[in-house]
Amino acid sequence: MILVVGGTGRLGSALVPLIKDDGEPVRIFARGASLPFPERADDGVDLLRGDLASAADCARAVEGCRKVVFAASGFGLKKDGSPRTVDRDGALQLIQAAAKARVEHLVMMSMHGAAPDGPIEFLRMKAAAENALRSSGIGWTTIRMGANLDQFLVTMSEQLPTKGRIVVFGSGQAPVTFTSTADAAELVRRVLREGSLKGQTVDWGTETHTFNELADAIHSRSPQASIQHIPLGALRLMSVAARPFSPFMARMSKAALWMNSGGAEFDIRPGRELYPDIPVVGLRQLVG
Repeated sequence: MILVVGGTGRLGSALVPLIKDDGEPVRIFARGASLPFPERADDGVDLLRGDLASAADCARAVEGCRKVVFAASGFGLKKDGSPRTVDRDGALQLIQAAAKARVEHLVMMSMHGAAPDGPIEFLRMKAAAENALRSSGIGWTTIRMGANLDQFLVTMSEQLPTKGRIVVFGSGQAPVTFTSTADAAELVRRVLREGSLKGQTVDWGTETHTFNELADAIHSRSPQASIQHIPLGALRLMSVAARPFSPFMARMSKAALWMNSGGAEFDIRPGRELYPDIPVVGLRQLVG
């Protein structure tokens, strides 16, 4: 059985059907608080509602599983979760349980730029989880994604229905390497199915674009909309002032500041050369 931690999230929801298609039994482990939890299991899917903060829940989650995908994230959670509690502490709890259960292979979803001294908390917490996994004794693979393309298209379009505008974070001129959910899910599927990339860290990207290019693509679907840039000064203010009422927007603002610095761009070719037959699902395919 394969355990998908965060199986109701954006990536988990795309990955679970692929694993099922390969004929593998799947278990979803999620809180069911920030995202809907299925009322019943489809064929081949075992549902487990639980909390990464609970050692008992983590032990139940990994029981009987040969492989695990850690796809949970606290980046978008509200006040009841954060990168610190989910991406670091939750990951460490799950890794400890997986080691005790003698899991064969754990695939950790991380992000490009993860480092102990990373410019944003999310990257620092991901680095802590990566380090714990490497020293756990479990067969491991770390996949460092670029900024999630699907999420940014949604976030930039949120004000379209009510205010008729597309939001660009900062000047929108810095190149950012994005990863689509579909691309990431297919890579994880291959890694699980083929047992490849054990003991390796892979930067996995789809395409490099500026925020202005994303805005133009959205605008092509909604030509009546206006494009509004949030100045860097306003992003700095939001990264602090939004924490009490919208931790997600505070984190998003700080991440946008980092992306506007050019730090979120990387070369996708080394990762893509590992699986050159995985089709690119990029901006054109997502916007239409």
